[in-house]
Amino acid sequence: MPMIEKYTHGTPCWVDLATTDLAGARAFYAGLFGWEFVDEEMGEMDIGVYSMAMLGGSAAAAIYESGAGQIRPDGAAKWNLYMSVDDVDAVVGRVATNGGAVLADSRDVDRAGRVAVIADPTGCVTTLWEPGEFVGCGVRSVAGAFSWCEHLSTDRAVSVRFFEQVVGIETATAGEEQPVQYSTVLVGGKGVGGIMQMPDRMIEEGVASEWYVYFQVQDFDESAGYVMGHGGRLMAEPENFPGFGHMVVARDPQGADFCIVQPETG
Repeated sequence: MPMIEKYTHGTPCWVDLATTDLAGARAFYAGLFGWEFVDEEMGEMDIGVYSMAMLGGSAAAAIYESGAGQIRPDGAAKWNLYMSVDDVDAVVGRVATNGGAVLADSRDVDRAGRVAVIADPTGCVTTLWEPGEFVGCGVRSVAGAFSWCEHLSTDRAVSVRFFEQVVGIETATAGEEQPVQYSTVLVGGKGVGGIMQMPDRMIEEGVASEWYVYFQVQDFDESAGYVMGHGGRLMAEPENFPGFGHMVVARDPQGADFCIVQPETG
């Protein structure tokens, strides 16, 4: 499989999992996605062991154990989304004036790149990544790899405006007649993710705005069965979306939510 060497500004480029059980999470995802792991030390990020998930010899994701002093020290098991930007400091400089918050200011990660963590006005957390020697996922949109992301927002219009003004991406929004308001994030005219309005019942239950990351699978039923048979759970009934594929939100044994999808058309 060809290795990705560059991501255009505004494109989601990397995902990593902060977990409460590194060994358990590694075993779960290795069986689900066929990942092998290479451990690196990330002392400059107060992470310790950063376990790179490899797929066909390319970096597909990473897993690390959450703890105090980290760039995201909340301690919860959670998948984190990174967005590639050409100038992280310039993007960070536009966050506050557009109603967002800078949770971790820009810093260098050795020669790998430059990073910052921000939140949009709805509280959704995004990591900004200005690549150096590391661009992000070397493989995408194949079985076992990150393929899509969606920001489930308590106020879609506010989130759309924030990312348009702060990051400089474009969006295309489904018509008002649609049952769920959905904006596709566009980079160079190509869809790279989505921003969806959270249903009222979820807002009333206090569900927070966040990114959901999707991983592609070869056999949906087999993968869903693996999740349920290895300590995880499905958070809803699987759905099939014409033009997109068969998907479901799942939860790993440590409590991190993610999505699996078997695309209809690649």
